[in-house]
Amino acid sequence: MRGGPRSIEELLYQKLLESPGFHRFVRRIYYKINGLQEPLNKSTSSVSADQIFRPTKLQKFKAYRVLFWDEVRSVFGLQRRFNK
Repeated sequence: MRGGPRSIEELLYQKLLESPGFHRFVRRIYYKINGLQEPLNKSTSSVSADQIFRPTKLQKFKAYRVLFWDEVRSVFGLQRRFNK
């Protein structure tokens, strides 16, 4: 259990570290310094069920066929075409 602050500086330090606004500010500065792009807010970007990729039966069959023949090649000592 954490005791109370011993000074006003410690109280302000604790409040600052517990502040979500401070963490957002530090995150923005971090992204700018490192040249990264800020991710979109989760609340503004909602993914609907229509946007999720769902492979068709034909796509699944083709993928299975490619992996099957790749495995057959490796069993006979030939080089794999696709890495695991």
